[in-house]
Amino acid sequence: MQTVTASEIKQNSSILQNALRDDMLVTKRDKPFVVVVDYERYMKLIAQNSETSQKNWIEETFGTMSVKDASQLLEDTTQNRVNKEIDLWS
Repeated sequence: MQTVTASEIKQNSSILQNALRDDMLVTKRDKPFVVVVDYERYMKLIAQNSETSQKNWIEETFGTMSVKDASQLLEDTTQNRVNKEIDLWS
């Protein structure tokens, strides 16, 4: 990852073209400030994060469910016996 200062980018915005080849860490007062990445790479990272978050939610929600409970939930769902108006705040 290339490192540049915010001042360098202000003085020469064409430096941002380097982000098309490699991720770029921008520093401000010698501390990490922002990371600049190519748009396509950004979209891939967002998709990966979304997929990971969804998998984690599924594991957290259903990972500890017993086989019996999972079978009952599946049966209730297919038979439309699930209460669709559950008050989550009570």
